[in-house]
Amino acid sequence: MSIRLIASDMDGTLLNPQTNISKANVDAIRRLERADIEFLICSGRDYQEAKAVMDACNISCSYICLSGAAVYSQDGEILSEIPLTSQNLVDIDRILTEQQADMDILTSGGRYTTTPKERKLNEIYSFIKKKFSSSAHISQELEAAVQMRMESTTFISSLKELPQDSDVFKICSNGLPVQKAAELKEIFADYPDVAAASSFPDNIELTNQAAQKGLVLKAYAEQKGISLKDVMVLGDSDNDLSMFTPEFGWTVAMENAMSCIRDAAKYHTKSNAEDGVAWAIRKLVFQENR
Repeated sequence: MSIRLIASDMDGTLLNPQTNISKANVDAIRRLERADIEFLICSGRDYQEAKAVMDACNISCSYICLSGAAVYSQDGEILSEIPLTSQNLVDIDRILTEQQADMDILTSGGRYTTTPKERKLNEIYSFIKKKFSSSAHISQELEAAVQMRMESTTFISSLKELPQDSDVFKICSNGLPVQKAAELKEIFADYPDVAAASSFPDNIELTNQAAQKGLVLKAYAEQKGISLKDVMVLGDSDNDLSMFTPEFGWTVAMENAMSCIRDAAKYHTKSNAEDGVAWAIRKLVFQENR
């Protein structure tokens, strides 16, 4: 059994707490390229957002995005898409509206939100500021990044305002009380056609049941003729849990991972603040004890 394909989550895994890829992680991925081992991004982010991060490091790879709802080749070709069904949308809209939970909607026609503009602006500032200095001074670069995200988001009051010709791939509700996020996941457990997971304790992410990272990764590996025993996965949160199944030969939990990931993993690595992806590659792929 050897490692031929490595699928890595981004936030909390490949990316450090400042949402950047460390030099050590970049160097490790370059080393994989030289060893003819494929590196694959497997993220809840959309393609444009995930690719921008990797492009900044001059890393070319394929992508499983939106938690499994869309797959892109190294050349940017769409390999598969799994949108939410019309019944999924009816159920999600009703439940989140009843629970007074705002919605971020990722579609084939762009990003939409039911979050009021001022609240969304504060949410974006909080997320993007992690990339920059902890100083209270708001840099021009930060302002530009926030402005870009705001301009790329269309504000709506309900799902009924979405364009009729758009496919909806993922709906999230962010900044929830932790208990509310847990309660919502319990509610959606009664809807087997909807997959509910979280990247963070205070959010919920909803996709078609077939659009889960693990299910889509299995199909990707099989299409490449790669045994699942030769696939290594790295993750930290419960939206990675579908990849942490016995079929995959090398399941690796970050030190900062949620307990459900740590419990399911066959192997453990250092945290995302300590170049955990690079550490795992050195130890498990190249058999180095450092």
